[in-house]
Amino acid sequence: MMNLTELLREKQNIDKLEDIIQQICQEVEPVNQEASKDFAENLDTLIPPQQGLGKLRHMVMQYLSIAGIPAKLMPPVNFIFCSDHGVSAENVSAYPPETTLHMATNYVISKGAAANAFSNFVQGKMKVADLGINGNTDNLPDIDHVKIRPGTRNAAQEPAMTRQEAATSLLYGIQQAMELKEQGYTILLPGEMGISNTTSSAAIAAAICQVSPEKTTGRGTNISDQRLRKKLAVVKQMLATNQPDATDGLDVLTKVGGYELGAIAGLIIGAAHSHCLVILDGFNTAAAALIATTICPQAREYIMASHIGGEAGHPIALQKLGLQPIMKLDIKLGEAIGSSLAADLLINGLAACLNVLKSDVEKFAYVDRVQDIMIQPKSVQLTDKTFDFYTKTMPPLDKEAMNQCQQRLDNLAKPIYCLGNMEKIVLQLSGIIGDALPHVDIPKTMLLMGLDKISTESPLEILQESFNAAGEYDESMQAYNLDEITLAETFARAAGTKLQVGHISLNHSQMDAFEFGRQQGEELALHHAIVGLGLVDSRQEKIQAIAQELITPNNQLRYDVADFLNHLDKQQQLLVSAMLGALVAAAHNSSMVILDDAATQAVARYAVKMLPDLEDFLLPVQPQLYQLDIQAPGLVALAGIRLVTASLHMLNDMKTFAEAQVAVANDGPGKGIQKS
Repeated sequence: MMNLTELLREKQNIDKLEDIIQQICQEVEPVNQEASKDFAENLDTLIPPQQGLGKLRHMVMQYLSIAGIPAKLMPPVNFIFCSDHGVSAENVSAYPPETTLHMATNYVISKGAAANAFSNFVQGKMKVADLGINGNTDNLPDIDHVKIRPGTRNAAQEPAMTRQEAATSLLYGIQQAMELKEQGYTILLPGEMGISNTTSSAAIAAAICQVSPEKTTGRGTNISDQRLRKKLAVVKQMLATNQPDATDGLDVLTKVGGYELGAIAGLIIGAAHSHCLVILDGFNTAAAALIATTICPQAREYIMASHIGGEAGHPIALQKLGLQPIMKLDIKLGEAIGSSLAADLLINGLAACLNVLKSDVEKFAYVDRVQDIMIQPKSVQLTDKTFDFYTKTMPPLDKEAMNQCQQRLDNLAKPIYCLGNMEKIVLQLSGIIGDALPHVDIPKTMLLMGLDKISTESPLEILQESFNAAGEYDESMQAYNLDEITLAETFARAAGTKLQVGHISLNHSQMDAFEFGRQQGEELALHHAIVGLGLVDSRQEKIQAIAQELITPNNQLRYDVADFLNHLDKQQQLLVSAMLGALVAAAHNSSMVILDDAATQAVARYAVKMLPDLEDFLLPVQPQLYQLDIQAPGLVALAGIRLVTASLHMLNDMKTFAEAQVAVANDGPGKGIQKS
């Protein structure tokens, strides 16, 4: 393909831009389902879909269908496209128009934006482009200086751009995707910066999805009720003035779009042409995807959704695209944040699947890295004083540390409260450990509690008795099997986390199991501020049965806390008793406890009934934050640990408005709180 600069230099080619885009779209091939078919069949024999990877399996298979099995998986590219919008003159944002230039400077000079923090988290390549910033960016390094025009026109009064400008923005994105593929990149994470761009996206979504603006217009940068009413009126005016053709994506972009949205749409088309995966972030990238798939319907197969954001039009756009988000984190910022989290999951999931398909000899190497702790051969008698100690001495959260942490969060260079649950996570962690600024490398660990279905005490005896009469290795006698532990260990290494399994055996009592769990929880919490907890059994249906027994179909506790253990069988009682001990002890020693499977969450809910203060120390992940339907042991809590790590990158890597010299809010809840 001809270089964009050369193309625009030759006047006779400008009229051919649409023809070039159409030709590229015609060359987009369907994804190669056969490329992942054998891989999926082999994986499913080892990790049955109904008790394994859930939606993570689908993510891996989609990637393999697009890009094939990589010889070397390159990191993702976090690509932030920037442009101003003429419609900002209608005062539809909580921030002044010059914020676009301020944030572009922040990306490449201060490097303290959310985009930088999440690129750091996922170890991605970060790119920034000026498609139409209304200000001089010539002195900014590491930025593509495209500048089609210094901002679009006011779409409430006239079309936002010319059709040629729209085609130019598309072609730039197409070219970038092709160049990145040539460099070996196959996972692209588009983000955007442009004051008032959610106003354009609301108009795009209303036009293409054929719904009323009331259903697509949201608060954007967290504007006030009064300004939201004004924004809705402006979106209606944009549509009435321009009458965009819903069947012509280029027409919609021309009349109510933005240059950065056109570039993202082009990136999606170029990625489809180049067999790259694009992971969408928030509402603006979804609006750009609506344009891309209207122009090039085949591009739909090359897109993956990450999270469902706070904008009203986001779920409507994703439904039109036929995409299912995997996270609900209440994110209201589009700097490749949710997509970075999804890319991290995808990369770790692909690595884990590749490891599971290795030989048993190679998988035993993963088992060797796991720290196995055996319950000791002794009987324990606990008294009420033991439980009274925990119920009466649970430490309170450190409110002063939390207040200081909240002040920093409010003044990071972003719309106030826009990072939703991730802000809540670091605030909770701050209160648990008494540190207003917890470090990214805070110590963390993962503990799985498992039951060996034999009455022995040493690893050697367990190994010997794990062979049946025919001399075959019988994994069902052990707490875990090779494939489960290979998955968990791969995720643990990616999370910088030591994986430990506590082994209980059948000849112990509930009190023995509780004390064993208590000891493990206390010891781990002494050295780790974050402790993941879960249950493991080589027959996963046994773990699932615990949750089904303890929780009703309408998600209520089925039994009274005084006797809920009596409704479980002996094996389940031992596992649940050990988990209770670990939960209480880890929290009591001021660790954030990240809950893994549904059974562990059920046990935690009963524990909170007995000890209400415990809830302040718990972080449930699935389905509250991630909707992945993962059943494989350890993976949910380890994904939760990665989410905490990403949240800590936000807190530590981002700069405040004052540090980055970015304009603060002039409307909404941020006004008067954020300080320049």
